[in-house]
Amino acid sequence: MESLIQIINKLQDVFAVIGEHKIDLPQIVVVGSQSSGKSSVLESLVGRSFLPRGTGIVTRAPLILQMIRYSKEDKANVIKITKNKEIKCWATFLHKPETIYDNFDEVRYEIEKQTDVLAGSNKGITHEPIVLKVFTLSYDLTFVDLPGI
Repeated sequence: MESLIQIINKLQDVFAVIGEHKIDLPQIVVVGSQSSGKSSVLESLVGRSFLPRGTGIVTRAPLILQMIRYSKEDKANVIKITKNKEIKCWATFLHKPETIYDNFDEVRYEIEKQTDVLAGSNKGITHEPIVLKVFTLSYDLTFVDLPGI
C-alpha cells in the first residue's frame, strides 16, 4: 500500500508540472464555503500550523499536501543537510525541491509567495496547484485544500 501511495504522489507531481489531469487519483479533498475552517482541519491532521491566515479568501490556489512517512535514512540525510539533529518533521515544495523547510512559518510564507506568483497579488484565484510534501512519522496520505466556494 505504501508503494502505491508513493506512485500516486509521483503521478500528482508530474500532472502538476504538465498541467494535465487525465487520471483521477485517490486523495482526500477538503471542500467547503469560504472561511469554514478547511485549512484548520488540515493543520490539525498534520499537527503543525503552516497555512496562511487572514480574512476573506485566503486559499487562492489548490494545495496538494502529500504527507510522507520518512525512513531512518531519510532523516539521517536531512540532518546532514540541515545540521538540525532535533528535526522531527520537515517540508519541501515541488517548485523548490532542493529547499528543506524545518520552520513551518517559512512554509506559510512560501505558500503565500507562490500563491501570489500563480494567482496574482490582487486576490485572484487559480487552478494551478501548489504541491507541498510534509515528511513525518505519522502516515502516508494526500490531502487537497481547495479555495472556498
